Amino acid sequence: MEYEIEKQYTIAEDSSGVLYFFIKAKKDSPSKPQIMYDGFEHAIFVRSPEEKIILDYINPQIRDKLRKSREVIVVESILDNIKDSYYTYMNIVDKIPLDWSQIGLSTWEEISLNA
Repeated sequence: MEYEIEKQYTIAEDSSGVLYFFIKAKKDSPSKPQIMYDGFEHAIFVRSPEEKIILDYINPQIRDKLRKSREVIVVESILDNIKDSYYTYMNIVDKIPLDWSQIGLSTWEEISLNA
């Protein structure tokens, strides 16, 4: 199973507590999008059954809010133009069944210490 790594994304929160993921626009439209998250460094954005995107190094300050969210809004943009936005279900799991080191990812803490 192949994964794409989304390194340039932003998570923002509006005044009512809704979380937004801003990512680069993708080619096709999403199909039953969901974010699989276990509360740690990385999440998997299942944009469609064929497209799985790793959201790497989630900031520790947002992890608890993300873990408690039932859904978020994903905004796909090209430069400063919004191509699409849609609600995305949060699939909270105990542990994402993936060895991050095999994909070349490490933990937020390791990245911070090496900075």
